[in-house]
Amino acid sequence: MSEQGKAVHEYELVYIIQPEISEDDLAGLNLRVTNLIAAQSGTVTGSELWGKRALAYPIQNKFEGHYVLQRFQMDPAGTGELERLLRFSEDVLRYLVIRTDE
Repeated sequence: MSEQGKAVHEYELVYIIQPEISEDDLAGLNLRVTNLIAAQSGTVTGSELWGKRALAYPIQNKFEGHYVLQRFQMDPAGTGELERLLRFSEDVLRYLVIRTDE
């Protein structure tokens, strides 16, 4: 429980970004995700850029993408806003948010 009495859970977010994206845009998108987590009273505990990797199957006619992993703690109500940002971002091919403290 956080100090406000709300439940805070640990999550992992993995998202795949378009392979053509520039390094600056990649860093900018990563910063937007980090800022959104902070805006939802969350805390990023780790972030890893896994680099460009081949996809298991084509997504939107793309055969590779930049993989990013972020670990964070947040109130469960904030995950909806995070998923909304990722769903409507044209640069994100796929994403997955999982709770890791269960």
